[in-house]
Amino acid sequence: MQQRKSEDFLVASASLQQQLIQKLQQADAYPHPTAQIKTITTAASHVFLTGSFAYKINKPLNLGFLDFSTLEKRKEQCEKEVKHNSLISPELYLGVVSITQDGEGNVKIGGSGTAVEYAVKMKQMPPEATMDNLLKTGKVDLPQIRLLAKKIFQFHQKAPTNDEISSFGNEKSIQFNWDENFQQTEKYRPELISSDDFVFMQRKINNFIQNNKALFQQRVEKNAIKHCHGDFHSANVFLTEKEMFIFDSIVFNQRFPCSDMVAEIAFMAMDLDFHHREDLAQQFIEEYQRLSGDADVPLLLDFYKCYRAYIRAKIACFTSEDNSLSVDERELQKEKAKQYFSLAKKYSEKL
Repeated sequence: MQQRKSEDFLVASASLQQQLIQKLQQADAYPHPTAQIKTITTAASHVFLTGSFAYKINKPLNLGFLDFSTLEKRKEQCEKEVKHNSLISPELYLGVVSITQDGEGNVKIGGSGTAVEYAVKMKQMPPEATMDNLLKTGKVDLPQIRLLAKKIFQFHQKAPTNDEISSFGNEKSIQFNWDENFQQTEKYRPELISSDDFVFMQRKINNFIQNNKALFQQRVEKNAIKHCHGDFHSANVFLTEKEMFIFDSIVFNQRFPCSDMVAEIAFMAMDLDFHHREDLAQQFIEEYQRLSGDADVPLLLDFYKCYRAYIRAKIACFTSEDNSLSVDERELQKEKAKQYFSLAKKYSEKL
């Protein structure tokens, strides 16, 4: 009965938010001049592009690993997002704003009515200026890659750590994450991953973890486990001629972003490999290692590259089952899953 009430509440919340979305697509909802308002919808949020500023609201969801089911939780999520992302891109994240509604039903950003939603306010960047788009057209160069390495290194020096965060880097936590990966992808063989590749990677990964327990413990003792960005790939980097911003770090739980700093840089290196820019990946890692002086990077890089590629494959598998997507889009996700599994296999062969 309690679950049914919770589901009914989320449905009602979603319905109210749909009405809110329609009003946020009108210029009079904003306290500043707007261009044509565009809306970007992701799995967990809606982003409104107004010309000068972008506003991000979270969907009223409870997916277990994230819980945005109440207004208070969504406000807290916005506050966490601004606080953590401001460590890495303070010029991009401008604060949390209330979205209010007055007695006549008028919706305003930062108005004097009752707060009905909260949003992260950001400086608006051109949507086409994400690094993944620029990689496709060969518009990412070595100086930018070196600057990216510097920015993520500087963020890592400020990123939070404590005993709880450090626990996500121990052998038990690492094994748990990999066991979950294999359990959740077993049903996709042999269609998206061959049984031979699945068994091969499982054996190589488990052997690596067992053979490197001491190394994982040393990383914990070195304070190498931080609340990192957690989703550090090229789609979450803005690049223009004058600016570079890393954005959209994970703050809705700790298990996903709390990791070894090598796992973080491995994500970007893997992503560059996926875009067939192994040269940029190598330069990125070399610059980060030069800045950090971290001698353990070569010992862990392929292991964490494999992990990141496998996670991306898993997500593509999940997405391929989304009935709201067209048949062509679902097939595209299946092909992407195969490509990421192949890349993960290549890394596992080096372990």
